[in-house]
This record gives sequence, structure tokens and C-alpha cells, in this order.
Amino acid sequence: MTGDRVRNLLAGEDGQIVPALVPLAGALATAPRPRSVLAWLRRSPSARLLATLSAGQAEITHELLDDLPQDAATRHVRDLLVHTQVLPKRQEYFNQLELWFRRTAKDLPAAHIEIIRPFAEWFVIRDARRRAGRGRYSLNASSADRNEIRAAIEFMQWLDNQQLELTGLTQSHLDVWLVQAKTSQRRANAAFIRWTNKRGLTQNLEYPGRPMTMPVLFLDDEEHEDQLRRCLTDGSLPLELRIVGALIRLYGLPLIRIVHLTVNGFHQDERGAYFTFDKNPVLLPPTLARLIEQQITTGRSRAALGPLATSEHPELLLPGQPASRPRSPEALSGQLMKHGLPTIAARNTALFGMAGELPPIIISDLFGVHRNTANQWAALAQDSWAGYLAALNSEAASRHE
Repeated sequence: MTGDRVRNLLAGEDGQIVPALVPLAGALATAPRPRSVLAWLRRSPSARLLATLSAGQAEITHELLDDLPQDAATRHVRDLLVHTQVLPKRQEYFNQLELWFRRTAKDLPAAHIEIIRPFAEWFVIRDARRRAGRGRYSLNASSADRNEIRAAIEFMQWLDNQQLELTGLTQSHLDVWLVQAKTSQRRANAAFIRWTNKRGLTQNLEYPGRPMTMPVLFLDDEEHEDQLRRCLTDGSLPLELRIVGALIRLYGLPLIRIVHLTVNGFHQDERGAYFTFDKNPVLLPPTLARLIEQQITTGRSRAALGPLATSEHPELLLPGQPASRPRSPEALSGQLMKHGLPTIAARNTALFGMAGELPPIIISDLFGVHRNTANQWAALAQDSWAGYLAALNSEAASRHE
């Protein structure tokens, strides 16, 4: 039945499955969860979009999908086609940044686009392209880049409302805006003002730097250990959350890194089980190793379409929908919070503990923490320990007075 429905969905005008879509047809017809596939075929807007594309005359390409509304249906169709290797994998977060600016630029006044386009394309997007080329462009990076462009657009609108020209902007004008703007706008617009200064569009405007904020959310030792114990031993928690929660509490890994871990990072030998998070393997506690083994064995059944891993695109440890797409860090964070497993406080606590025991270079090599970040945590741990010792000495001295 599933095969007939798939054939009806992906058939061209001649009643035959479009040759380019044969891999997708095969994956749908042999999916490990056929009921989910049948329900999707009956009700999903993305299935209807696929039927429309299949009946059309045009070759289905990334560029064809780029010209469609970038809604959930288009995203899901693209994911399916990439997952089944009908379309090549690309840096989608970066490509969506380009598409977003292309759409946004159409609505900008001519006087604004003369300024915004070179800032967006030559400064923000060019740097994003460089990072994407190195494979280091995440959803968070894309959101930050959009915010910088959006903040520049809003700043130009503010200038219009104040009947000011960018070239006539003074420090007093900028100070007024800084007082009125939201904190998020002030942070995001720093890049634009630095760029206008460098290009001579504004004259040596001073923009307040982003203050270094110290982490304030931590767990006490007892609470941290209790949460880790729950992750490792509480069978009532979902398996994925147990693994994610343990990785955060043991190694301080951020969610954005965890969702991109692949099963080939896990291996075992006569000495134990290891996971390579960055450059070097890390010995796992036996309980966590068993959880990861279980996830590798059963986790693939979560997605209606199973994994189609290759040497170039290995299978994800936490497959999404489809299995080639990583899980949402935001969704995982919300699920962890519902189970009383906060993310930020636990990660801060883990990093602080490691920084007090391991050299920064070891933390960087084992867990992929940037060396500057590792050094900052080491300094924080040293300062806090020095302060603790000073407080103890002061208390001891007062008792002897």
C-alpha cells in the first residue's frame, strides 16, 4: 500500500516515477515506520508540494526550491531530497541567510539599500560564507548575522524618523539612540557602526563595547551530582534526554555541538568505551556508554525515514526529521527544563569544575572548547579558588584576634 501511494505521489505526467526521485521513492516505500509515512502522504503540505513538483516539467534543484516560499513545507521537502541524496547537501543555514536578505532587500528604500547592501553582502554575508566554507556555520551564527543586518536596517529607519543623514551623524545623535534602543539592538548594531566608521560614512563614532559578563548560573555540587545521577540511572526519562543531560553535566558540551555528534565518534576496545568529541577520544563512564550504545541501536527508529549515512555525511547520534537533520537545540533545552534538568547552569558548573582540574589546552583538545574560552574559565576557577582561600584565611585570623 505504501508503495502505491508513493508512486501516485511522485509520478510524472506519464504515470511513472520521475527518475530523479527514485531514491526518495525507495526510501519512502521501505521506511521503518510505514504508518507514519502513510499519514504524511495523506495530510502533509510538504507531500502536496512534492506532488506538484513531480508533476511539473522543471528539474527539481536547490534553486527551484529557493524560488518558493521558505516555509515549513519547502524546508521539509528540501530535507527529504537532501536526505535521500536527490539533492546535494549544502550549508543550509548560510544559504537561508542569503535568501532572507534577498527577500528583505526588496522592501528597502533606495537610499537605504545603497548602504545596507554593501554592509550585508560585503561584510556580514562574505564573512559568513568563509565560515560556512570551513563547515563552521551554525543556526546560532545565522541568527546573529541576521540580527546584525536587521539592526542596521532599523537604525537607518531611526535616522529617517529623526530626519538625520548617516553622513551627518554625530556622537550626540548616536548617544541618544543608545539610550532609546533595546539591549539587543545596541549589541547587534555595533558591527554596523564599526563598518560605517571604517568606510568613512561616519566620523570616529565611539560605540560602547560589549561588557564581559561573568557566568552567574551554577548548580551546587550536591544538585549537580543528583542531576547527573538521574540522567545516568532514571529509566523514566527519555533516552535522548538522559544522554544529552549527562554529556552536559560531565563534559560541559553545548547543545549546538551535541546535536551534531555522529555515531562514528563512539568506539570501544578492551579498555572501555570512548567518544571523540573533538580531536582526541574521551573515556566514557560505563553507564553512559551503555546509553549511547542503546541510542545507536534504537534511536534511528524515531524518524519515519531511517538514516542513509555515507562516509561524507555520517549518521547522527540524535537524528531528527528526517534522520539526516539534527535535532533542534532549543527544543531539547525546553524538554530538559521540563524534567528539571536546566542546561546553562549545568554546563557552567561542569566547565568550572573541569577548569579547576585540567589545563586549558586539554579542555580545548578534548571537548572542542575554544582556547580563549578555556583560558577564561581557568582564570575564573583560579580567581574563585583564590577568593575562597582568602576568605578562609580571613575567617581564621578573626578567630585568633
